[in-house]
Amino acid sequence: MVGEKDPQLTLYYSLSLETFVPQDHPLRRIRPLIDDQAIRRECRPLYSPIGRPSIPPEQLFLALVGGYLLGITSERRLVMELQCNMALRWFVGLNLDQNAWDHSTFSQNRRRRFDRAGVLERFFDQTVKKALEAGLVSRHATADGTLVRANASFKSFVPIELTLDPEEYKKRMRSQDRDDRDEPKDPGNRAVNFRGEKRSNRTHRSITDPDCRYVSKGTSGTGAFPGYLVNGVMENRNRILLGIGVEIFQGSTSEERGCLAILDHAKRRFGYHPESLGADKGFFHEEFIRAVLRRKVAPHIAPLVRGSSLAHARVRMRVRGEPYRLSQRCRKKIEELFGEGKDWHGLRRFQRRGLLKVRQESFLIGWVLNLKRLAKLLIPEPQLAG
Repeated sequence: MVGEKDPQLTLYYSLSLETFVPQDHPLRRIRPLIDDQAIRRECRPLYSPIGRPSIPPEQLFLALVGGYLLGITSERRLVMELQCNMALRWFVGLNLDQNAWDHSTFSQNRRRRFDRAGVLERFFDQTVKKALEAGLVSRHATADGTLVRANASFKSFVPIELTLDPEEYKKRMRSQDRDDRDEPKDPGNRAVNFRGEKRSNRTHRSITDPDCRYVSKGTSGTGAFPGYLVNGVMENRNRILLGIGVEIFQGSTSEERGCLAILDHAKRRFGYHPESLGADKGFFHEEFIRAVLRRKVAPHIAPLVRGSSLAHARVRMRVRGEPYRLSQRCRKKIEELFGEGKDWHGLRRFQRRGLLKVRQESFLIGWVLNLKRLAKLLIPEPQLAG
C-alpha cells in the first residue's frame, strides 16, 4: 500500500546537533585536534579590550578550516553551507537557532586582523609541532614545488610602462574598444585582442594581482598562465608538511630559494634537521646542492647528464645506495600531496590576490592537509555498532 505523508508538521523539536553528525564523519576526527583556547590566545592581542563583543575568533577559523576540508573556498558559499550543513555547523559550534554571519565577516577580519599578524602560519606550525612531539616525523624529507593559478585573467596584464591608475586605464581601454552596433558593450568584461602580441614577465604586469607572473614548467605543454610558485617540504614517513611557502615565479631559482627557506625555518622554529633531502631533477643545480651540503644534509637529488662539478659528483655517487632509492621512491608522495590539495582543498587556484594574502591562504591549505594526516594517525577510528 502506498504510504501517505503526515499532513501535520511538528511545531517544536527537542534535538541536538550531535544527532545530525554521523559517528564516522571525517569532521568528528579532526575537531579534537583544534584547540579553541589556543586560537583565542593567539588572537586576543588583535582585538580591542573595549567595545561590543566580536564573533569568537575560534569560530571564524573553524569555519574556514571546515570549508576548505569540504572543498568550499568561496566565502559566500561557505555562509550558505553554514546555514544548511548540520555537520559543518556542529564543527564550528553554531547552535540551531543561530544565523550564519555575513560573508564580509571573513574578508574584513582577514584584512584588518589576521593577514599581517601571521596567525595562520602559527596554526600551521602547531600541527608540525604536534607531529614532532608524537614522534610521527622522520629525519628524511622531500622538497618540491608546484605552480598554482592566480586569481587574475590574461586580460588584466598591461605593459609595465603604464603609469595610469587602474580605474583610469580601464576607462581608456573601454573607450578604445571597437564600436559594434550589433553587439552591446559589456563594461565588466572588455574586449581585448592580444593575438600576435608578445607578452612576458619583463614587459607586462597584472592590474588585478600585481604580484602574480606568467608561470610555466616549460616541458608540461600546458602553456604559461598567471600564477604563483608554491614550495613544500614533506617528511617521508607520514607525509606531514614541515613547511609551505609561496614565491613570485622567477624560474627554477625561486623554487630552490623557497625550499631552502623552509628548511631554515624548520630548524629555527622546531629544531628539526633532516639527514637527507629528496628532490627531482629540477633541483640538480650546483648552487642548490652546495647550499644543502652546507646544512649537513645528504642531497638525494635525481641527477642529470649535464654538470661536472664536485657538487654534482657528490650527488651522483649516492645514486647506487639504498637510502637514495628509498628517498626517490618517497619523492612522489609530495606530488600526491599537492594533487590532493589541488583536487579537494583549493590549491588549484587561489581565491585571494597579492603575495601576502596568497601566502596566508597557502598556510590555511597546509593546515588542513596536516590536520587530515594527524587525524588518521592520532585519533582512533570509531567503532560502529554492528
